[in-house]
Amino acid sequence: MLSPPKIRPATERDCAALTELALTSKSFWGYDEDFMKGCEAVLTITPRMIADWESGVIERKGNVAGFYLSSFEKEEAELQLLYISPLHMGKGFGRALMKEAAQKAARLGYSHLRIEADPNAVGFYRRMGAKQVGWCRSEVEDRRELPLMSLPLKPVR
Repeated sequence: MLSPPKIRPATERDCAALTELALTSKSFWGYDEDFMKGCEAVLTITPRMIADWESGVIERKGNVAGFYLSSFEKEEAELQLLYISPLHMGKGFGRALMKEAAQKAARLGYSHLRIEADPNAVGFYRRMGAKQVGWCRSEVEDRRELPLMSLPLKPVR
């Protein structure tokens, strides 16, 4: 059995690599060029995001294989972004990153993790235990609705 991947916090130096990975991973699902141009602003990782949100990065051979960013507001924890390089999909990296984000939220006392899911990722989030609880508007296209999901968290004692 393989050992779990090592996850480290993101740093400002990671911004360009995380942005590239997010855009590459998103385009993997066959979105057209116009839609992907619209995604650039939302998927550009900034030093402010790294400073304000919790993060986790998995590397393989010096390259980012996957990452997540989570925010912890007063009332709700939210998985802001979770992306895996298409070259590393199916290797358990998404599961490892999701588990870490959920454990951090649980340790902070949150009862669930909010997820505004890309439709292509709904199956993954369901396998992680999340349930669809509604719909939300896309930040990229106002007319596009995304599944709103919630992952229940086990209290940490």
